[in-house]
Order: sequence, then structure tokens, then C-alpha cells
Amino acid sequence: MLSYFNIKMINFFDNKSVLKDEILKIMVSNMAENCEAIQDKEGFYFEVLERESVGTTGIGMGVAIPHARTNSVKEIVLAIGVLKNPVDFNSLDGEKVKIIVLVGAPKGESKRYLELLSSLSRIFRDKKIRDSILESTTTECLIEAIAEIV
Repeated sequence: MLSYFNIKMINFFDNKSVLKDEILKIMVSNMAENCEAIQDKEGFYFEVLERESVGTTGIGMGVAIPHARTNSVKEIVLAIGVLKNPVDFNSLDGEKVKIIVLVGAPKGESKRYLELLSSLSRIFRDKKIRDSILESTTTECLIEAIAEIV
């Protein structure tokens, strides 16, 4: 799973009152700027928002895993965002989100895509992992915390 992480797609947000959609837009833009997997930035962003409108990707415990399978992405790509101030994702447990893991995959990657989403959901149920990520203050610290997951 570590192979999906790219150091350039780690985002720290010192947000004051930024909305979920704005944070997702920033994360998608960052992905498009730092990898060649995103073929259509606006299309991918639209698909992520569309998926979000079907049902929340806030899995609880302060974590959201917004995702989309789309023709706008040519390979599985992943970005992580750590928010200083939590954002409402309409999570089932009502808790606001401080960790966002954004996942994009091409339409043909169903099996690997679903396995990745399942792994991420399982990993982020662990409070120690969530705390380790939230305590990271630099990209290097966050990479170390992510490396411990695998």
C-alpha cells in the first residue's frame, strides 16, 4: 500500500473555516500538479463530489476516505490531508474529520481499488495510527507514520 503514497501529495491544512468541497478541490489540484495519473482534474473533482453526494465517505473517528473510480484517472492514486481544524463530512458517528485520504482509480481497477479502500478503512480504525498521523508536524514525520502502517 505504501507504493500508492507520493510525498508530494501530502497536504497539511492550517484551515480556519474551509469547507469540505474546498479542501477536496485543493487536494485534487495538488494531485494533478504532482503526478501524471490525473488526466482530467475537473472531471476527477466532479466525480469525487458526486460520490460524496451518494453517501458520506466519513468513516468515523475523524477520518474520511473520499474516492472515485473514473476515466479521469489512469492509475490508482492516493493523497492524504491532515487538517488542523476538523471539517464536517457528515460522518456516521457525527465526528468532524481531521484526516482525509483521497483515492482515485480508473474504471477498470475495481478489484485493487476495493481492496485499497477496505485496507484503508481497516487501518484507520486503529487509534494509535490515527494519533501518530495527527501528531505529525512535517511531511517526513507523516511518511514515517505511514511507513509504520505497512
